[in-house]
Amino acid sequence: MTKLLDQAIAALSQLPEAEQDAIARLILEKVNAGQSIPAPISDIPVIQRIYTDGACSGNPGPGGWGTVVYFSDGSVHEMGGGDRQTTNNRMEMQAAIAALEYLKQSGQTQPVELYTDSEYVKNGITKWITGWKKKDWKTSTGKPVLNQDLWEQLDALNSRQVQWRYVRGHTGDVGNERCDAIARAFSLGKIPQLKQLPASS
Repeated sequence: MTKLLDQAIAALSQLPEAEQDAIARLILEKVNAGQSIPAPISDIPVIQRIYTDGACSGNPGPGGWGTVVYFSDGSVHEMGGGDRQTTNNRMEMQAAIAALEYLKQSGQTQPVELYTDSEYVKNGITKWITGWKKKDWKTSTGKPVLNQDLWEQLDALNSRQVQWRYVRGHTGDVGNERCDAIARAFSLGKIPQLKQLPASS
């Protein structure tokens, strides 16, 4: 007898006898009929792709970021935020960090495509960061890497599970356009209405 079965029996023993009999009858009918009992399906949909974008008025100046998560069942989860004094690159990175934090908290192990219209972010995390770390966070010219604090966060969250994709901005891509709208709203001090899934318990 497995540990899980022991736990199930212990849980069943806490139910009224009538409910115990009903569940036992259902199991016996399935087994005697040679039918398999389907495994429970997780109520958490699978993340298929994530879009991220940043915006900044003035650069440096007030900025905002937006992240949109698309699930296999068609549901969507949107996130965003802002900063009174920042740069466009920092907002692009903040959006990607929020995306990877959400992915990590989901516990998902399947690969996920992450779309960004920032070549700075995509090239930085997939190409340049290895050299920066080898040179103690110095560029090829010996200057300190800008936004090191955010690069370290992004690097810690990144994994082979994430498939980085570049999407050209403002070309009609629905995910990119929605992220841009969220980021621009926050950069202007507005709080857009966001689609959000209820937090899992």
